[in-house]
Amino acid sequence: MPRRPGRLRRLAQAFLLVAALPLLATGCGRSDPPQVEGIPGAPPSPTGSSAGSTGKWSKLGTACPTLTGGTATSLRKTGPGTPSAADADTPVAQNVNCTWGEGTGSVGVSLYLNRSDGPLPADQATAEEFQQGFDKYVQDGSILHWKPEPGLEDKAYLGIHKDRVTIELAVLSSNARFTVYYQVKELDEAAWDAALAQHRDTMRGLAADVLDDLS
Repeated sequence: MPRRPGRLRRLAQAFLLVAALPLLATGCGRSDPPQVEGIPGAPPSPTGSSAGSTGKWSKLGTACPTLTGGTATSLRKTGPGTPSAADADTPVAQNVNCTWGEGTGSVGVSLYLNRSDGPLPADQATAEEFQQGFDKYVQDGSILHWKPEPGLEDKAYLGIHKDRVTIELAVLSSNARFTVYYQVKELDEAAWDAALAQHRDTMRGLAADVLDDLS
């Protein structure tokens, strides 16, 4: 099946926008998402305090996570990845979209780190955004098949994107939320459960590589 370049980058940007929609609708005292290529949005306009936040993370120290673990090594996807020109790093939030390669075997990461306590503490607001965004992702059919992934930070979901070629792992960790993407060969519905089981360790290994770059 022919695939257009930038599939994982578009998925990363789309998930971050979907996760922000409940916040935009309710006006929960947070910044709008940065504008990204091909997706409606607006530059950050802080409404909370930028003096600090309730949460254990303050930054991703580089433009992209640096994949150094055994999983990335086995996939031959080590290094810092390619960032999106639309990424943003402000006193209020850090928004990162990165890719490693194109097509089958490629990896993508989207990350949003909330640095601002508004009406809700940053970690609580992030938890609400994460769940509301994921629920919308399921409701609109963007994810076809998914399962909770226990024992990974505060909450995580493992699933298959509607394109049928992308495995996704969405993770909530205090005031940060991120999604890891791994592109595989097209999956028939009968193979969805087997695919999640087959790639579970891969996705968890990539997620660990993201987490160890947060501080």
